[in-house]
Amino acid sequence: MHLEPEARVPLLLPGILLGVALGGFFDGIVLHQILQWHHLLSDVDAIKDIRLQLLADGAFHALMYLIAVIGLVRLWKVRRFLDRESSTACLCGAILIGFGTWHLLDAVLSHWLLG
Repeated sequence: MHLEPEARVPLLLPGILLGVALGGFFDGIVLHQILQWHHLLSDVDAIKDIRLQLLADGAFHALMYLIAVIGLVRLWKVRRFLDRESSTACLCGAILIGFGTWHLLDAVLSHWLLG
């Protein structure tokens, strides 16, 4: 049995927001901090000071936390739909959509258009 559309739709936005936040956390933690491949503003010629780049990375992480909190609050508000059959699959799918959307936007905006 599949989740009916009226129960599926409320789970989409929280899942997408959580996926975007997780994508941002992955990018920021793995690529910026652990691997140190780049920083948020490393391609901006005017900003070569590592302290400013780290500050921008920190602001980026704060934004990802805010998006995650908004996603969790939204999920809390629609928690009544989580006991439905297939709700886990729907939520996980929405999270994957958000995660992929983050990486698509990051690639297009940060690395192709602005980088």
